[in-house]
Amino acid sequence: MSGAEDNSAQALVEPLTRRERQILALLALGLSGPEIAKELTLAVSSVKWYVKQLYAKLGVNSKQQALARARALNLLTAAPAAPQPPATPASQHNLPLQINRFFGREAEIAQLKTRLSEHHLVTLTGPGGVGKTRLSLATAEALLSDFADGVWLVELAPLADPALVGQQIASSLGVRDDSGRSILESLTYFLRQRQLLLVLDNCEHLLQACAQLADSLLRVCPRLHLLASSREPLGIAGQAVISVPSLSFPDPDHLPPIEHMSDFVAVRLFLDRARLVLPDYQVTANNGAAIARICQRLDGIPLALELAATRLRVLEAGELAARLDDAFSVLIGGSRTALARQQTLRATINWSYALLSQSERLLLQRLSVFTGGCTLAAAEAICADSLGDGLEANLILERLTALVEKSMVSAAHQPGQATRYVLLETVRQFAREKLQDSGDGLRLCTRHRDYYLGLVEPNWRWTVRWGMVASKLDADRDNLRRALQWSFEESDHPGELEAGPKLVMGLREIWPSRQEQLDWYLRAADWCRVHPEISADLIADVLAFTAAALGAHDPPGALNMAEEAVAISRRLGPAGKHVLFGSLWLLGMNRSWDTDGPDLFLSPLAESEAILPELAGQIPSDEYSAALAWTAYGKAQVAMWQGRYLDAKRHAGEALRHFQRVGREFGVLEWGSQPALLTLGNACLSLDQYDEAHGYFQQAQAMNESAPGSWRQDHAASVPRWLALVAVQQGRLDQAAEYCRESLYQAKQIPDYDLIASNLGILARIAAQAGRPARAARLSGASQALWARQKRQPWEDSSLDTLLPGWRDGPKVAALAAASDAGQAMSAEEAMAYALSDG
Repeated sequence: MSGAEDNSAQALVEPLTRRERQILALLALGLSGPEIAKELTLAVSSVKWYVKQLYAKLGVNSKQQALARARALNLLTAAPAAPQPPATPASQHNLPLQINRFFGREAEIAQLKTRLSEHHLVTLTGPGGVGKTRLSLATAEALLSDFADGVWLVELAPLADPALVGQQIASSLGVRDDSGRSILESLTYFLRQRQLLLVLDNCEHLLQACAQLADSLLRVCPRLHLLASSREPLGIAGQAVISVPSLSFPDPDHLPPIEHMSDFVAVRLFLDRARLVLPDYQVTANNGAAIARICQRLDGIPLALELAATRLRVLEAGELAARLDDAFSVLIGGSRTALARQQTLRATINWSYALLSQSERLLLQRLSVFTGGCTLAAAEAICADSLGDGLEANLILERLTALVEKSMVSAAHQPGQATRYVLLETVRQFAREKLQDSGDGLRLCTRHRDYYLGLVEPNWRWTVRWGMVASKLDADRDNLRRALQWSFEESDHPGELEAGPKLVMGLREIWPSRQEQLDWYLRAADWCRVHPEISADLIADVLAFTAAALGAHDPPGALNMAEEAVAISRRLGPAGKHVLFGSLWLLGMNRSWDTDGPDLFLSPLAESEAILPELAGQIPSDEYSAALAWTAYGKAQVAMWQGRYLDAKRHAGEALRHFQRVGREFGVLEWGSQPALLTLGNACLSLDQYDEAHGYFQQAQAMNESAPGSWRQDHAASVPRWLALVAVQQGRLDQAAEYCRESLYQAKQIPDYDLIASNLGILARIAAQAGRPARAARLSGASQALWARQKRQPWEDSSLDTLLPGWRDGPKVAALAAASDAGQAMSAEEAMAYALSDG
């Protein structure tokens, strides 16, 4: 054997790394440098560096020599294969793609998988930044094949209102808010038979709501499992709690050999993130102690390590460690309690914040006014100044990019939507404190409110633009809630006093539920009454629309409020005719079902129609077109009430044509088309034109898919009721009952007691035709009583005399009378439960 052969068979002095062995295997397959870079998702320069290191360790200077030496040492047979793309999981999920690699936690993941197989609720606890979210996501990914109905992430950090926890879960699961039940009932119905894992992330600020909802769901959903992350356990029975530890790190005073430094997870994470800014970064004898010191000073907290690693572009590890020593000298003494970990994280963020330029600090502070992130346009409008402080509008993108690069801000990309810039919650809280300390918080919060007010202010009047902004502002719903809250709490002079009411009016169709919309309306109405210095036209509009929203909840209160709006409108004089028009129209609609005198609605509708010609030169053309459409719709309602069904059909068709023309001319889908279609269908129904009626109702139902939130909720409740009426006339009783149940589910959620009463009456009619007189009597009694309590004129005659002619002379008169009395004694909730209990 020659000397060359002896040399080629000698063991390597320094073993190859995993990456070097990977590249060696690809070289043996004949791949070029650029091809290897593409295969391993590396820069070509990084591949060249690895090849150079590989040659040095093999003691060769060419590819041919390297492959010959590798074969002699049997390195190629053991080399790992080139990475293959992961198989698409069979289960459904909404887990985000993790761009950065996840390190360690194998033991924690195994423990979590075991505990989740034993318990239905497992909560990860620990300080902010310790990695609860990443651990829960990694575990969720590992369990994708274990849950037949998927693994679903629910992000709770953007929420401030505990009442919205259920809505957030429903949104993550794709359970629509108009599913026909309360949120809890909708979730229970959806989850009851599904084998599914919910990952509830960041529960700590919504602890009570999360605990109650988790407890309620787990009691009735036997195949549901919950994995929660929170700084505090949820505190409910059956919960398994796992405390997430910091990542392991070496003792800087008793360093292990350099080749074993990467045995510690904190070091591996730090090196991986460091290589994002310095691709060739390694642990060496020169920096090993400093890296260990950094990991120790940062307590092995992942977020802190990631923030620190980004600074290696401008600081050596020794300089970095020294700065950490200076920054944390008062925070690291004593035992590492949970509070100390929180203080360490705060210190880490504070230190990272100190390394930013002055303009970057200012921008980070100002970005904290957003909740749930913002677009670049919003950041430029709210955060920019022209004071020469580096935050001029044309520099915001550059500064924002720098913050993204330094891991202080993340950029979220969604297809077809503007990029949103989001602060980690802990960073946002830290930056918010800095903003308040600066004394600039009031100014920025006011800017934030004024920006969103500017987006919706043109939308607050009686106009086709209502509903236009809804879909565009869905992503900013949390910012809008914050702007509204600020408006009603911090306004202190006349100009600001109007901000809250204008926001409420401009956002009337954005809210996901009618209840939230009504809550904001009522708050705006109360605000206007307390502040009479607000402009009278705005007060009148707020009261009129609040009355319209309140009608299904409190008819007498709604009627009083509508009359108050008209009285204020009359005092505005000629310049306020457009306000008087809208107030009169809404008053007419509120009076239309008043049992004390339904004909009272004719007068305000006639007066509003008489005002219409005066508006032609007062209001924009789109508003005038909408006024024409609503006037025709009102005339159709009058004709329906008077039994002139052909006239009603004609007027409703005219209203529909106006609404459709508005859509074509002004580029919006005017939601008034839906009630016009329903009125057309109602007229056809009254004319026994059942197929035509069914077609109109189906058109209205199809439009509902693209309608804004609360508008969609209303029509999701009302359209099935109309379809039920057609089905009854055509003898399709089972289908009619199904439509009624769907409508009841929806009406209960709003709640809309008019619709509830109507559906009870229709179900009574179905029961009578199906030969179930006792059930018909009870439902009829419940319907009649609810209409009476509402002080409303019934939409249909569902009296027992109409449904069961001659029942008073029959053998079961006593039993039927008792059933009717029992129905009348029911509450609305009891009546709905009874109606829904029948299959």
